[in-house]
Amino acid sequence: MRVVVVEDNEDLAEGLAVNLRREGYDVAVSRDGRHALTLLRAQPPDVVVLDVGLPGIDGFTLLERLRAEGFNCPVLMLTARGAEADVLEGFRVGADDYVTKPFRTMELLARVRVLARRGVRESASAAPAGASRAAGFTDEELVARYALTPRQAVVTRLLAEGLSNPEIAQALEISAYTARNHVEQVLAKLGVPSRGRVAATLRADYDRAAAEPQGA
Repeated sequence: MRVVVVEDNEDLAEGLAVNLRREGYDVAVSRDGRHALTLLRAQPPDVVVLDVGLPGIDGFTLLERLRAEGFNCPVLMLTARGAEADVLEGFRVGADDYVTKPFRTMELLARVRVLARRGVRESASAAPAGASRAAGFTDEELVARYALTPRQAVVTRLLAEGLSNPEIAQALEISAYTARNHVEQVLAKLGVPSRGRVAATLRADYDRAAAEPQGA
């Protein structure tokens, strides 16, 4: 299991690396946003621990760029910026978890463990293209059509299946708060007022897309 820590504070970055290596992870450290972007594009890890206040490119911009390129590695944002607007921005750009500094080391390691386990499970259970669908759309089609992140596409499919926020949190092994924020982002991107409209909206959009002449 490989973890990339993107953190400009040298002492904190090295402390995280030491603790993660003790847990058995192969760890790489980057202290600059531009370097991290190059590193993550070249060698996607199993989990990223990402600071926001980075030199070169801030963490929000870095993650938004990567998600737009199809980067689907689990990302935990680790930052001193704990205002609700910052947390929401983290989830909007594609974070899977968000932890504020100061943090408890054992809790952080547990969160990394959950993300690493989730990434392995999703890779192992990934269905062939077209097999995992929400009202006709594959996850890949949801990402392209609604500008969703890969995680938001999964949440969209679960919403279409009628799952509640607690059920989504349990299914994805995330907190109820994280699930709620993912759901709010999905509803905004789909342009629907409530979760009860997700399945019907997807079905209507799929029917319209299917009725369009091929090659038009």
